[in-house]
Amino acid sequence: MISKSILEKYKVEIISFSKGENIFKARTFAKYYYQIISGGVKMNYYSDNGNEFIQGIFGKNKSFGEPPLLIDVKYPANAEAISAVKIYRIEKEVFKRMLFENPEVHYEFSKMLSKRLYYKATIANGITSNSAEEAIVTLFNYLKFDVYENDTLFGVKIDLTRKDIAGLLGLSVETTIRTIKRMEKDKIVKIINTKVYF
Repeated sequence: MISKSILEKYKVEIISFSKGENIFKARTFAKYYYQIISGGVKMNYYSDNGNEFIQGIFGKNKSFGEPPLLIDVKYPANAEAISAVKIYRIEKEVFKRMLFENPEVHYEFSKMLSKRLYYKATIANGITSNSAEEAIVTLFNYLKFDVYENDTLFGVKIDLTRKDIAGLLGLSVETTIRTIKRMEKDKIVKIINTKVYF
């Protein structure tokens, strides 16, 4: 996360989106750096037959969509608000200047991208473990500790449908539903009004 004090030294805008609104669409060129003030965003794309695949979920103080911005390519996925969301937005050239003028920000930014690569590798390990529960727990741990930064027992509401979870992990919806029910029985998660708490 880039601090508010540094962001405000540059030409930063604050923009808002409603739940379900696209912040940017796949196959468009990256023009801005985005950092979430409040709310949540998912990166997703749809297959030719309309199935949704989620590449990542991002919450308060997290940024998203940076790789295409840095290498001047089109986005491979959409960014969609999963709740009402407020975001800092900085034009690409201003963002690059900010990185060059603030080496400590550049270093923290590099660390953040490295953490994301580590997460992708961890999720991939969970998926290839042939254990749906291990894959789901890995995802929930990421959401709990990295996205929402909340370590209280059952303190994080997982704002994803069972279909979203299945799409993120390459599981069938039926397997996801069965596994989460078993996790509830084992007191790994709590389900309140169909919502999962971890």
